[in-house]
Amino acid sequence: MRIKTYLILSGIFLFLSSCGKKEKEIIEENASSLALKTETPKPVEKLIFKNSEYIISSDELDLSLLKKASENLKIEYKAVKIEDVSSIKYSDEITFFAICIIRKENKSKSKDENRGNFYERKFVFVNNSDGKILAEESDAGLGYYENEGLRVGKTYILKNLLKLDEKNQAIAFTTAVYSNSRVVVYSEEKLTIMIFDGNKMKKLLYEYPIRSVNGDSDGSGTYQIETLETGISISDAQSNGFYDLLVSKIFSYEAAAEEDLENDIQKMNDLKVKKEFQRLRYNGKIYSFKKDDQNRFL
Repeated sequence: MRIKTYLILSGIFLFLSSCGKKEKEIIEENASSLALKTETPKPVEKLIFKNSEYIISSDELDLSLLKKASENLKIEYKAVKIEDVSSIKYSDEITFFAICIIRKENKSKSKDENRGNFYERKFVFVNNSDGKILAEESDAGLGYYENEGLRVGKTYILKNLLKLDEKNQAIAFTTAVYSNSRVVVYSEEKLTIMIFDGNKMKKLLYEYPIRSVNGDSDGSGTYQIETLETGISISDAQSNGFYDLLVSKIFSYEAAAEEDLENDIQKMNDLKVKKEFQRLRYNGKIYSFKKDDQNRFL
């Protein structure tokens, strides 16, 4: 089980230190609901993950191939943030890289604000023999300055390739955005699934939210937090050639306050849970879904 270091930082750390045990109890208590159900009597064909804590990421990283790919991308190897690079062997001939690049020249020149280095995220498919670039794409939405309030975590590639139809293997990866605030508790982790057709990469599912944490904390035991955890399975039913994706959602809410007799504040702890289910169908271009930023309790 990989450790999500972005959740240990700043406000997220405060939340987990005060109520992480409760959140764990909620998830364990409802674990049975994450064993996803199909809409037919047939069993689920493939569980991708039952919640984000159980995602196993690829531990592959061929530094020699990465260096060749960097040269072919015309990027100085020293500009690659190695600790934020992930890769997976897509086939005997092809490897996929998620590369984080440091753009020092994009530093802010303002005297009043130093935003630090700019970090760019690039996805590439390369030839295993010589690092030749077969397809590349930069994701502007994952670029950030190191001193910004919102940070982007490492892109983690799932260890196992997915079988969404009879001929294509798909890559799945997650990236998290989190707040650098001590007061505002916020993080969101999203899932992207893509295939490579030999000429270009194609995103089948783009940035589907699989985990989110929203709320606030005073850092001394008073907080209100809403958390979304999802589990995803591959169905045995198809839409336009690709298997449907089955999503189980658990929304949990916790509010707590420490006793403060001077200010007439009573000790309080409130806990609520809501479960939802969603089926994602391929519409011929993508797995479509309606963006849903609405909290269920806050």
